[in-house]
Amino acid sequence: MDATLPWELNPVLQQSRLLLLAQTAVDVRNKAFSEANREEGDTSWGIGCKAHERFGHALGKLSESGKHPWLSVHRDGLSFMPHIEGIAVRVYRGPADRPSQRHLDAARIEHNRRSEPRQMAFSFMGQEIEPDGPWFWMMAVETDVEGRALRAVFFQANEAGGTRNAWEAPVERLSDAPADAPAQAPAPAPGDKPARPARPRAASPAKGALAPREGRPSFQAQTVPLPLVSQPS
Repeated sequence: MDATLPWELNPVLQQSRLLLLAQTAVDVRNKAFSEANREEGDTSWGIGCKAHERFGHALGKLSESGKHPWLSVHRDGLSFMPHIEGIAVRVYRGPADRPSQRHLDAARIEHNRRSEPRQMAFSFMGQEIEPDGPWFWMMAVETDVEGRALRAVFFQANEAGGTRNAWEAPVERLSDAPADAPAQAPAPAPGDKPARPARPRAASPAKGALAPREGRPSFQAQTVPLPLVSQPS
């Protein structure tokens, strides 16, 4: 059975909106890892924490810019969750087919927080309940062994850990480079001095000639025979 696309399930989950969230998450994470210095003691745990904080900061800037009025961010201490016109999307690092219970609990709590007033107001109307629901929206950022983001996948999950309707966002990774990109000369190692261009060497003077001094013409001494002059006795 083919998965249903997010914007077909809910019109507010437009493709361009989901792509902005996914691209921001991938770019922020991969930039944090590209700046890391393993030799100085940076670990995947510390870099991951920095990527998490930077992602929350980036979402806040997008929300406050006024260019994306559909985006809001709910923060609770170090935790945060983006909302697309009120639809919460739990973002986490890990596989899309096996969300951890911690992330499922966070999605459930946020779902209940936003839907509780409406449920109390309309509980007597007998709303249709979705099978195996409620279903939460999540975005998994899958990474390689070093922690760099490889892809971002949106999907729905329920409290039991079931998943459905997965859609991979076509994001670009920072490590990707066009195959026909021109090669660049390697940068000199720290402490190396750039090589000086070779100076043209002047032709060696002929044997017996005097080397010219700077700014002065050169002269070569010559022996000139003088005529004999007879003197009166």
